[in-house]
Amino acid sequence: MREYHCLLQLLCPDFPLELTQKAARIVLMDDAMDCLMSFSDFLFAFQIQFYYSEFLESVAAIYQDLLSGKNPNTVIVPTSSSGQHRQRPALGDAGMLDGVEASLFYQRLENLCDRHKYSCPPPALVKEILSNVQRLTFYGFLVALSKHHGINQALGKQSSL
Repeated sequence: MREYHCLLQLLCPDFPLELTQKAARIVLMDDAMDCLMSFSDFLFAFQIQFYYSEFLESVAAIYQDLLSGKNPNTVIVPTSSSGQHRQRPALGDAGMLDGVEASLFYQRLENLCDRHKYSCPPPALVKEILSNVQRLTFYGFLVALSKHHGINQALGKQSSL
């Protein structure tokens, strides 16, 4: 990862390390940041992170909301009959590994792309990725984005403009 960051600094001396680290995390696990990675794997992950960084930040928030059980359409109505609040059971590690339901995740992402003006991957390609699984983790989603041939082609067309 550090060598790729040095290459990026040849083009832009003040290129942020954080962006390179985020791209490396897509290819490698957090605890394996010192391992070797192929240039093509890094490049695909880097371009996803570079072009879609604002989108990915919003997607991370959506994923966390779904993981914690928050619904954007939920209306909380206070009642005077009980002063106690019901609490959700803790998700624990098992909930984190299971991920979220892919169809619900896609609905929220579709709404996100409709509402915001920043760059998003083509919605049809995101739908294609999410239609192949029932549940997924955020990391799994990032890996699928970076390895999807159609998304990489779409990014290639953007960079040649």
